[in-house]
This record gives sequence, structure tokens and C-alpha cells, in this order.
Amino acid sequence: MSSLIFGGLPTSQVMETKLVKVVAIDGSGFEADEWRVYVLAEQSLQKWALVPGEVERLIYEFDVNRIVREAFHETIWESCAGSLSELDIWLLDMQPVDGGVMLLVAAVNTHLSPQLHYALGKFSTESVNPPARFSTFFPLKNTGFYREEDEEELLSYQFLLVEQSAFLYNQKEVLAVSAVAFSDEPDNIEFLGPGDRVLGGAVCGNVPVFFSKNHGLISISPSDFSPHDVNSSMSFSEAPGTLDITGSQFSEGINISMTEVELEELTINKDTATQMRVAFIHYIKKNLSQSESIVNEIFPPEEEPVIDIDAVLDTVVVKVSQDLINDIPAGDPRWAEMRPSAVSIKSSSSLHILHQLEDKQKALELYITFLKDLKLWNRFSAVTSRGVVMATSFVLGEHAEKLIAAIALRTLQANHSNVIETAMKYVLEERDEKPSAGLTHQDLFYREITKVHQIIKVLAKRSEEVVHSDRRPQEVANMIAETNIVILAVLQDVIQFRQQKAEVFCPSSPCSAGISEYLPWTAAAGKGGLRDALSLQQNLTLKNGARSTADRSLKNQLCDQLMHLIDIVLDGRKCYLESIRGTEKFDVLLQQYETERHSLIQQFLEDEEYERAAILAEKYCDFQILVQICELTDNKERLDQYMEKFSEQDFSQFLFGWYVREQKQGRLLKQFRSVEKPHAQQQALSQFLKDHPSLSWLQNIFSSDYKQASNTLKSLAKEETELLQRKKSMLSLAKLSLLAFDQQPEAVDEEVQALNTELDLVLYEEELPETVLSAYGYDIERLRVLTPMELVKLYICDENSTATEYDFKKALDLLSYIDDEFERSELRHKIWCQAVLRDTWTDTDSNSPLEVIQGMVFFRLAELMAFMGSSPDDILPSLERMLEAQELGSLKDHSSFQYLLKVGYEHVHRTLHTDQ
Repeated sequence: MSSLIFGGLPTSQVMETKLVKVVAIDGSGFEADEWRVYVLAEQSLQKWALVPGEVERLIYEFDVNRIVREAFHETIWESCAGSLSELDIWLLDMQPVDGGVMLLVAAVNTHLSPQLHYALGKFSTESVNPPARFSTFFPLKNTGFYREEDEEELLSYQFLLVEQSAFLYNQKEVLAVSAVAFSDEPDNIEFLGPGDRVLGGAVCGNVPVFFSKNHGLISISPSDFSPHDVNSSMSFSEAPGTLDITGSQFSEGINISMTEVELEELTINKDTATQMRVAFIHYIKKNLSQSESIVNEIFPPEEEPVIDIDAVLDTVVVKVSQDLINDIPAGDPRWAEMRPSAVSIKSSSSLHILHQLEDKQKALELYITFLKDLKLWNRFSAVTSRGVVMATSFVLGEHAEKLIAAIALRTLQANHSNVIETAMKYVLEERDEKPSAGLTHQDLFYREITKVHQIIKVLAKRSEEVVHSDRRPQEVANMIAETNIVILAVLQDVIQFRQQKAEVFCPSSPCSAGISEYLPWTAAAGKGGLRDALSLQQNLTLKNGARSTADRSLKNQLCDQLMHLIDIVLDGRKCYLESIRGTEKFDVLLQQYETERHSLIQQFLEDEEYERAAILAEKYCDFQILVQICELTDNKERLDQYMEKFSEQDFSQFLFGWYVREQKQGRLLKQFRSVEKPHAQQQALSQFLKDHPSLSWLQNIFSSDYKQASNTLKSLAKEETELLQRKKSMLSLAKLSLLAFDQQPEAVDEEVQALNTELDLVLYEEELPETVLSAYGYDIERLRVLTPMELVKLYICDENSTATEYDFKKALDLLSYIDDEFERSELRHKIWCQAVLRDTWTDTDSNSPLEVIQGMVFFRLAELMAFMGSSPDDILPSLERMLEAQELGSLKDHSSFQYLLKVGYEHVHRTLHTDQ
């Protein structure tokens, strides 16, 4: 049989493998003679086929531990930064269900909290291939406090399946939960009598039956219940004539044993909050008609919903909720002097603090059910809380979260009593409260749930005091670490609850439309929030903890704690941002959040704690940190993984942009030009390069697309205005790329000629005298690109005192780069006028006019143009226009000027026509 149970495992593993459960299913659903056997071992699940007379056949075997660990991480610890390897998991039991098997499993992450979680998960096993994940998986509400000495008891649960219910049991209790979905608190029956315990359980006739040492056989079946009950009542019956118990765990928690006289006293009171309490009491007693009547009287239904901040309904609902969770324990005689004289709802009659907190939690759950059943929930607007306007449902959610915090704190107290109890005393000192009448500091602290956050602030303050004390650095680091254990365990339970119940407390009323802003108390600043305290604790953990200890193990613990503290802060900030998405202030606050996020995670990079930085950066999408990690560790594989993982968030585009901003364009192209890169990455790079043509031409060169590279460079050169040398380089490279293009030379001659023309324009600018450029304030070392019109003016300006006919010829040549005909004509006229003004026309020898004009720039320019082959009609401007040119001032009216100009024109025309 060992081969069946353990399959092909090596002998060493057979000796170590623990068998959890074997389930056999007959062949009525598949093959008549075949049995399917499922073997759940310590780490794996096997599926066997057994046919009489044949050798057993192993259909498949797969690793269950991995799937269980992933499922717990996704449902319980997804909000907490950390790795899967931190989870300890156990396979407790297995039962057959339609289409597969259901497992009872447990898990704990002792790095975060000692809270042990249970869950039910279903595997679909009809296929011949092993399942890759649970088809359904949901955690159970009951949890335990994990300690090694209690491990055997905590992991002793088995379960039975009856229709849609699961019955978990061990020697001390039986729990009833839903087997198809996440449910509220389970109903439970405890077997705590002397010597009593549950010896076993089975399903008989679709009825769960348990065998108790003291009571014998006990069958369990649902009793009649109201749909308004939070928990179903259960009826436990034994053999005839023995025990019959009917009750609700919740009814035992809420004390509704008030007399009719007391209820009448409350009814007479016309205070709205009191009337709300009366309606709630009637609801608890299942007097639904009376409850609805009172609610309709104090809050008549409105025809049109009205958004009203701090409306009576909202303030009363919040006040009653506060009274419930801050209620004085009804059954504790030590509170007699502090008990209010008015009759009130007593949320707990227990004498144990933990049970009091649990009872208050149940009372609040029932109160919320009451608000929803009586249609008040959908009429909520908003109230002022912690100095800000918040949707009423968010405030009620905050009350529920603070109960979770108080329960977590109480659970931790057994192992961290010194830290917690000392902090409690400081809290009460700040409140100016002192124990009396036999009450303790704990009694006073746990009574006021709405102020439970104060202990976190005190814990941070106490850590700061320790830092400034005369204790040794190692001792300080140890104390900070223990304080962090408490803070993190409490707040992580709160955040987990917040995420699980997000839909429950999300505003759904028309009256709360537009009031979606939500800043959790764990992230709020000021008296009512923990932001300042958590920031302080972060700084102390980093500077006086992780950076101050030589103990590697302690340093790792402190670094993990710092990571989780930052996780909590960022979670709160992100939650707030999501609530204001679409508003005017979103963009500003998003920028603030991104700055804060980067500075918090950057601390790990400074200490080379790359993995912790990566965990946070991945969770909160700080792409800059992720890129920096990959660069610092030279991890190209990780970079590729991020490009795939965050493809929908445009990680690739961010990465390429980062390379450009950091002036690492060469590294970008070198890393991503490989043909081995995935097609998606190549596409992403191509898309990026479309918007960055200054890089795309290089990629074209790498891929031998020389024509496209030339076109891109030509476009870049056309747009270049900052640096002349850069434009020259682009044009030269464009020409080289075009010449490298594998085509016939004549096919690209026209484009080569166009590039040469542009290079000529660059040459004109390069040949400008430096004295002229300096006179006009141009940076000679980083000369900008000048327009053709600017070049013309610089060549003929007065500052160009050494200008000759060749400079004026260049000015005339530059006219071909000016498209506007009118501008071209005006500039041509101005060039000739400036050539006239270069010489003296009035004080000359009239006896030899031809000798005089031959030395003038004007006629030397005309001679040069004729020599260069210009058309006779294009050599000189119109004589009439020159004689009337206003640019010449009084010179145009001087007879000597007119004489010499006409002589020169006559000589030029005769000479040109004689040559023809």
C-alpha cells in the first residue's frame, strides 16, 4: 500500500512524508468498476485510479503547498509587503465534493503577526491534468494565536461537509461555517465540561453527527431563524431525554435583558439618539414593525435626496455607533460608579476584556445590518470627523477598524505585556484618567475604542525617548524592534480588514454623491491620525535601529519592519488618492505622493537593500526605483521582467525616457537593438523612437535602414535652430546615409544636391568674420543657426568694415534661400545700396571717371558677377531706382554721384554687349 500512498517518492521522503487524508470515490460518476482515490500528504495531492484485478494507476501528483501558499498570500497578505517563503502552511483535512475535493488549510506569517488563519479551498479534479490553482478559496473568520506550544491544538481541526455548510471540529469545539463563500463569525459549540471532549464526527443521512465523551451522539441542524440575524442559531440535540440547547452566540453577547419599564422609559425620551437606540433594541428583539415605525417617525422618508453635511440622521447614527463601541461593560460591578444613569444598550456582559471587545464587534455588525435593513444606509450624507468632511459610512468603517485594532492589541499583550501596558499608562496619563474602584489601566484603555489609536502615537513617542536616553545602541535597537512588532501587527490587521470590507463601507447613497474623499485614520495627520507617529517610527527604525546595530539578524528584522511601516504609510496615501481621482486637486496631490513615495523607498537604495526596495517599488509602481535597482545591480533579466509585468502601465516608455533624461542614449540603443529582444519590447522601442527622432536614426543605422535614417536626419537638421555645428553634423550624416543607400546613384542625386545646398548655407554662416558676430553679441563657440535674411544683413552691415565685393556677392547668393519674392527684391536693392555706401562718390577726379569707378565696390561687384556668368540683365539693379533710393540719403541728389553712376552703367552695358 505504500506505493499507492506515496507513489514514486524516494525512500528517504517516504519516511518523512506525513499522510493527512485518503478519500475514495466510487465509479458511479465515471466508470462503474473504477474507484478514484485522492491521497493528501504533507506537501502533495495524488489522484489514483483503482480497478479490481488491475494494478493501481497514478493519474497525477502535484505540489499543493505552493498553491495554498499563493492563495493565502493573495487573500490575506497581498496588502503586506513580503515574500511567499515567509508563510508557514499546514494541510489539515480533505473531503470530497462535486467535481473535486475540498481542503481545510491553515497559515501564519510570524514575520508580521502570530495570527493563524484557516481557509477552505476547492480543487476541480475531473481533468486528467493536475489543477494549477484552487477553483474557490476563501478564508474563515475564526483565527487563532499561533504559539509553538499550542500548535497541536490549533492544527487539530477536521471538517465535515453537509450541502453548503462546513462543520469544523476538534476535541474542544464544533464550528459551523459556509462552505461556498466568505461568511461572518461562525456559530460554535464548546465542549468544556469536566472530562468532556469530541471524539469524532461523521455525516449520517445528510446530518452532521458528533460523538462526545460526556453526551454521546449529538446531531446538529439549523433552527428557525430570522433573516435579520447576524449568526444563525443552532440546535444541538442528543439521544432522547437528554440535552437540548438553542441559542445564539450573538444574543449572548448583546445584553437586551431590559425590562418593559426600562424600554418604556427610553421610548418616552424624545431625544433623537435615544429613539434610535430604542428602534435598534426593538430590531434586536425582532420587533421589526415597532423598529420601522420609530425610524420613520424620527427620520421621515424624503422625496428628494439632499446632500447635507452633519445632518441629524448622520450625526445620530455616528453617535449611537460611538456609544456602542465605547460602552461600559454591563456585567462588571467595578464599573458601577461610572455607569450612566440613563438606560442604554449594553453591548457586552462579559468580564473578560477580549470577549468584551468581540461582543462590541458583534454589536457594531448588527447595528450596521439594522441601518441597512431599515433603509437608513442609503440616506447617509457626510459628517465632520477629525476636522474633515467624511462620508458617514466611512466613519462607521473607522469604528469597525478601531475595534479590530483593539482586539489585535489585546491578543498581542500576552507576549508584549511590558511594552503595551507601559504605553497604556502613558495614554491614560495624557487623558488625565486614573484607575479606581478596582479597575485597572487595561480596563480604562480598552473601554474607549474610538481613542485606541492613541497608543500607537505613544509607542512612537516612547521609542523617541528611548533613543535620547543613555541606553546602549544595541538595547535601543532591540526596543525599537519590539515596538515595531506591536505597531505592525495591529495596523496590518486593520488594513487587511479595510480591504476585505471596502465594499461594505463604500458610500452608496445619492446624498453622499461627490463626497468620496477618504483619508484613513492610519494615514491622517494631526491629533486623530497616525501619519506623524508612523513617520517618526520610520526615522527611528532606520537611523537608530537598522543603521545602528552590528547584529545582522536584528538589522534584517529592523529592515523588514521599516519596509512594512513604509508599506502602511503608502497604502494610506494611495487609498486617499484613489478617493479623490477626477477632482481638481488630484494632480497636485499625486505629484506630492510620488515625491514622498520615492524618498521613502530611496532609503533602501542608499543602504543597498535592493530586494526590499524592489518589493515596495513593485507594489506601488515606482518605476524610477525599479530602473535604478536594475542599473545598480546590472540585472538586464529583471528589467525585461518588469517590462513584461508592467506593460499595461507603459513601463517601457518610462524606461526609455529615463535613459534619455540621464543622458544614456547609447546604453538604451545598445541594450535594445538586439534581435533577440521580445517583439513587444522592440515595438515599444519603435513607438518611443517615433517621438524621439534624435535617437531613431541610430536605430535605423543599426537595422541598415539608411534611407529612413537620412530622412530622419534631414528633418532634424531642418528643425535645428540652437547649434550650427549640430545642424552641419546632421546634414553630413544624412548625406552619408543617403550615399550608403543601396540604390543607383542617379536615384538619389536630387536628394544629395538638396543636402549640398543646405550645407552651403551652413558654410556661408561659418565664413562670417568673428568680429561681426562678436559685435552683435553672438556666442562664437556655440553659434546658433542664423536665417538667410540674418546672414545677408551681417555680410553687408557697417560693422563688417573689411567687406569686399566677394562678401556682397555672398549676400546676393543668399537671396536664393529666401522664398518670398518681395522680400528677396527688397534685400537685393538694399545690398546694392550698401555697396554704394562703401565708397566716396563726391570727392573724386572727374577727368578720369573710368579709373575712379573701377576701384568702387559697387562696380567691382558687377564685374565679379559678370565674371561668374550672371545674366547681363541680372548684374546691375535698375538705374532709375538707384538714383531714387532713399537708403542713399542726400548722396542720391549729388551731381558727382549721378554722373559717376551713369558713367559706370554705360561702361558696364557697352562692355557686356561688346563681349557678346
